[in-house]
Amino acid sequence: MDIGKLNTKVNFVEGYDNEPFVIFKIKDSNEPFLKIWEGLISDLLENPDMSGNGWKGLTRDYHELKGIWADGGEDTEIDAAEYLSDLAYYVNQSFSYEETAEMLESLIKYLSYAKEQGFEIMAKFIN
Repeated sequence: MDIGKLNTKVNFVEGYDNEPFVIFKIKDSNEPFLKIWEGLISDLLENPDMSGNGWKGLTRDYHELKGIWADGGEDTEIDAAEYLSDLAYYVNQSFSYEETAEMLESLIKYLSYAKEQGFEIMAKFIN
């Protein structure tokens, strides 16, 4: 199976020309990139889990300027399992942008596919 058979949108930057975005890609693969406008990620992570258990995955990286958002704008390997665990918190939440829920679903499908196939995922913030 390839990512194209997942029937999921992979381009969430249309209409946001010249705005910062994040690329998720399967390392050493010809699979399509998942491109997400930073505004949708910001919308997704606007109300993080405040249970006191500490942040992980995308929430940690975004709010603490680590990983993808660390200085340098380099390709960064992410832990798909950790990101998926983090993203589960946001499923069924409400968002300001209608497209955020679709982006979340696509990101979960993309990372799940990579994890199931044993692929490494690289991500990069493009400012």
